[in-house]
Amino acid sequence: MVPLMAPLLWAIAVRAAEPASPGPPAQPPFAAEHGISPLEAAFSARAGETLRLFGLELFGRPADPRQPPGGIQGDYVLNTGDELLVTLRGQKSFSKRFAVDSAGLLIVDEVAPVTAAGLPLSVLRGELAAAVSAALPNTETFVSLAEVRRIGVLVTGSVPRPGRHDLHAFATVLDALSAAGGVAPTGSLRRIRLIRAGTPGGGQPVDLYDLLLAGGGAADLRLRDGDRLFVPPLGAAVAVAGAVKRPAIYELPPDRPIQAVADLRMLAGGLLRPGAHRALRFGIGPAGEETVEEIADPDSPRFGDGDLLMLAPEREDRRNEVRLEGHVRRPGPRALAHARSLDALVGRPDLRPDAYLPFAVLSSPDGAGRGRRLQAVDLAAVLKGRDGRRLSEGDTLHVFGSEEVGYLTSEPVLDLLRGTRPPPPDACPGLLLLARTLDAAPDGPLAAGPQARAATGLTGGRQACPALFAQVPDLLPFALRHSVLMLTGVPRPGFYPRTGGAAGPDEEGAGPGAAIQEDKAPSYELVGHVRRPGIRPLVQGATLRSALGGEGEVKRDVYPLLGVIERFDRHSLTRSLIPFSPQEVRAGRSNRRLADGDRIHLFAASRIRDLLTPKDRVQEAEEAPDPAILALVTERRVQVRGAVLQPGAYPVADATPVEAVLAAAGGLSSDADPAAVEVTMADGVRSTLDLGRPAEARRTVGPGDALRVNPIAQALEPRSVAIEGAVRRPGSYDVGRGEVLSSLIARAGGLTEDAYPAGAVFTRESERRREKESFAQQARELERALTLELEKGEQVSSGNAALAHQLAAQLRGMEPLGRIVVEADPVVLRSRPELDVLLEAGDRIVIPKRPLTVAVAGEVQHPAAVQFISGKDASAYIAEAGGPTRNADTGRAYLVLPDGRAQPLSLSSWNHRVEVIPPGSVLVVPRDPKPFEFLDLSKTLGSIFSQLAITAASIAVITR
Repeated sequence: MVPLMAPLLWAIAVRAAEPASPGPPAQPPFAAEHGISPLEAAFSARAGETLRLFGLELFGRPADPRQPPGGIQGDYVLNTGDELLVTLRGQKSFSKRFAVDSAGLLIVDEVAPVTAAGLPLSVLRGELAAAVSAALPNTETFVSLAEVRRIGVLVTGSVPRPGRHDLHAFATVLDALSAAGGVAPTGSLRRIRLIRAGTPGGGQPVDLYDLLLAGGGAADLRLRDGDRLFVPPLGAAVAVAGAVKRPAIYELPPDRPIQAVADLRMLAGGLLRPGAHRALRFGIGPAGEETVEEIADPDSPRFGDGDLLMLAPEREDRRNEVRLEGHVRRPGPRALAHARSLDALVGRPDLRPDAYLPFAVLSSPDGAGRGRRLQAVDLAAVLKGRDGRRLSEGDTLHVFGSEEVGYLTSEPVLDLLRGTRPPPPDACPGLLLLARTLDAAPDGPLAAGPQARAATGLTGGRQACPALFAQVPDLLPFALRHSVLMLTGVPRPGFYPRTGGAAGPDEEGAGPGAAIQEDKAPSYELVGHVRRPGIRPLVQGATLRSALGGEGEVKRDVYPLLGVIERFDRHSLTRSLIPFSPQEVRAGRSNRRLADGDRIHLFAASRIRDLLTPKDRVQEAEEAPDPAILALVTERRVQVRGAVLQPGAYPVADATPVEAVLAAAGGLSSDADPAAVEVTMADGVRSTLDLGRPAEARRTVGPGDALRVNPIAQALEPRSVAIEGAVRRPGSYDVGRGEVLSSLIARAGGLTEDAYPAGAVFTRESERRREKESFAQQARELERALTLELEKGEQVSSGNAALAHQLAAQLRGMEPLGRIVVEADPVVLRSRPELDVLLEAGDRIVIPKRPLTVAVAGEVQHPAAVQFISGKDASAYIAEAGGPTRNADTGRAYLVLPDGRAQPLSLSSWNHRVEVIPPGSVLVVPRDPKPFEFLDLSKTLGSIFSQLAITAASIAVITR
């Protein structure tokens, strides 16, 4: 045993030196829901990292224990309580649910009872089919399991919701625990017991670790009705922390309460990295004191209840590695064998566009301890091959960018140099280190040097902490010590870090640390979509027009409506953005005098579209624009919609002619109506322009306005109609506005000799949607009526309730045709043009051949199409279909004529009134609504049944 402090300090030092130690594990949903337990809090405090009980995440998202998983196979053994869906088709047709009763029998209407309990589902199908065939010849039988029986399981002990739980017959131990809310943080995962009636002893043990670690065990045991599950309190537990794949708190098996390092390491998923590791045991002594010892033998069982194992590699250093970090395309480690010098480590292809070339920092191990030695590097010289200094193991080259350079002149840095405002505790790490550096040496080169004196007269801006200064805080004070305040000859006045030999303005011996560096020659810079970007001398009286009007300065596809002048105040170091229109400037209609240090940004038209178009992928960092310029581009846009070649957002500098904005959008498309250009101003005022009038074409729009170019009304509908059946040229046809059915029939070559226009089926999508919604509304009304009956306390049998639910489902599942009654006989349409229906896109017309049958559908013994005989009445046709069933409502029988019209038949006697029944008709006998008399809705159910029957009949006609 060794004293506590020495190993504890060693463990802290090893973990602090890890280059990429994993953070606390993410909390599983169960843990987030139940919070951290006292045991987890105690172990986490001792380990210095968050540790959770292993295995509780198993119950994070429990499945619904009321629903059986997956489909039901044919070997499922039936028992009392199972419900079957039995569907008969033929002499008797229905689809009903029947339950296996307490005697184990399945009793189906008009069929002898069948013993179902104890039979596999596949065997029962054969038994029931034989019974149906014996009672109802020519009838097919289909059987499926509608709902499995329920079982009751009692779950007690350390669970969030103890008590009796109603589960499906397929439920396992894990399902029952999930229904009880899982195992509580105070409960055991290893010592759960399944107690079953008639089983001797204390029940069958269930160890969930078998499932968690190996995917097996007793967790998937099938439960029975009356089973009990008991979850005892948590047993002996140890924690494993440090460099392991799964740091957590683990419950020990009851038969092995003392474990070795090797056992616990395996429980924790193994080590994060191979190699030698040191193991610390944090134990609790008899008096409650915590002791620490290093364990040398990994196979010695030393860890028991309450112990903590901390594992860490014996060595954390990396060998034969150098690193390239910062504003480079691929930051990270490099092999020393391939990068033995600075010029071999970094080349121009490695750098991002915003890399700062005059200054970089080489960080090297100092050799004496764990500190680092920083050296300034002229990156431009390295790229030109003039600095090829040798690198050593562990060296890192940090490449600066515009973020880091701009942060040197930010307001928080200037506040520290002036000594006016200390940083808050959560400020940028580099800023906090700079504050400590200035406090430690108030008379040093930073606190009393030229940078501090220059900062008293400057005003900086606010800027987020750059990533380099957050990751390596030492870089901020080091860069400031090597900085020069430059007011001219640079894109942005401010502090610029430089080395003694850095290329740049003529410094006349002014090395790093000089106070102010002025460039004698004023200049401006062209940036972006120009042929020769760069800095140019600013002659007296230079203007924006002269800068853009030079020979070959601006590229041909430059965006014409918006450019930006970036201007800096030399005293306050604040930036302003001035928008302008390159098109107006080059045409001489607009101009502006340039100032020393101006940066003129021009954009490609494609770049503007990229900036304003949402992307599916994240834009690469080196392509991201200046946030302030992007904000200006975004807020000054005019939205262009309608009949233009490239609709979208187009930013403008100021008031811009409509014709110029439309030209930037590619011009008008071929279907545009130039006399109907709609302008919506930012204040909501709307007007219409005619581009054929020069004054209106030159009307201006500005930021926030919108343009819409309306298209010319199309002569053709955007979609076609289809005509099928007995026409000479069936197919799809484009239709013009106002086109009628007779025109379509003529274009299709007319009717064939055997066409039957009286039976034409004309369907329309809008009508189909209306009928679909009507059926859904009727289903809702039916369910509402059933709910009201139940709420009133009325005695509604389970069979009647099931019938109501079945009818509602049938209504929702019915797919109507959307049939419209039309006249399709060209002879009639010529004499009566008012009957000629106007066509719509998506219409479908089917002209059948002359039929020789009459169909009988609905509640008849054998629905069929029987031969048409002139003069035969409805009763004769229905008799040929076997006559009505006992569920038929003969008083509501309907005749669906070939053209889709429906009319009632005689209400009492079939021969009371003679109906003319033409060939192609459908006789429909709907279902009797009497079983639904318990509902207030029963008076309207007859019409519902009739609608269902008519819809089914229409589908039968069109599919014949």
